[in-house]
Amino acid sequence: MSTTHRKLLLKAGLLATAVTVALSGTTSAGADSAPEVIRAVKPAILLVHGAFADASSWDGVATRLRQDGYQVTMAAVGLRGLTDDVAYVHGVLESQPRKTVVVGHSYGGAVISGAATGSTKAAALVYVAAFAPDAGETVQELDQRFGGPTGKITTARPYPLPTGMPGLPGGIPPVELTIDPASFRHYFAQDVPEQQAANMADGQRPLALAALLQPAGPPAWKSLPSWYLLTREDRIIPPSGQRQMAERMHARVVERWASHAVTVSQPGTTAEVVEAAARQIHP
Repeated sequence: MSTTHRKLLLKAGLLATAVTVALSGTTSAGADSAPEVIRAVKPAILLVHGAFADASSWDGVATRLRQDGYQVTMAAVGLRGLTDDVAYVHGVLESQPRKTVVVGHSYGGAVISGAATGSTKAAALVYVAAFAPDAGETVQELDQRFGGPTGKITTARPYPLPTGMPGLPGGIPPVELTIDPASFRHYFAQDVPEQQAANMADGQRPLALAALLQPAGPPAWKSLPSWYLLTREDRIIPPSGQRQMAERMHARVVERWASHAVTVSQPGTTAEVVEAAARQIHP
């Protein structure tokens, strides 16, 4: 046998040994390796903004979540009425690629409560200084019950309905609300830098009165695990009201010294609560 032939046989033997070792390693670790693969796939995150804001209010939170390996969707909510907003977010939620943590700020809490009901993708809810109405309740009812200032600091103005649309359901007038820019930072974002808060005030998205007056449907927090980030310095939804809603939901509560605009002033804190919920579910 030639030297070349011996070398080829030796290489073949070494290759066969390596394959055997690799296969035996896979076989012995098979039961453990599969869960590792599953754990590596994290749930998706859907962020839903509230009234007088837009999806950019989640920018800092979304950046941190993406850095930690999460797929993030930031819904652009119309703020035209609770019924329409719930339907829209439900559609966005159902388009997610896997199980999803649904997060709502302020009025967005009322939206996710309805949008996640009956969803095949919703796995957990996170309320960030948010309203969480029960069936039949309205956001305005909760605002008044907890002593919120929305009725005192907003300005109303009519808006045109689409051509051919006779009116809104329930006879609700087509009126939208904005927070007086002079009051915005004091009530909404007192812990946000002055210039940034001024930009938020000037760029706020109006909220249709229908969003406050339309009653909520069956809430998803009665069937899904829920978390609540309670902001102790909130001047929009008083902390005592947030606590009542969180306790009614049996939510896991995290409390922080922050304004209503906690997603802007403390994006890291907000992201931590979202990730705490995400770690409890499988995608």
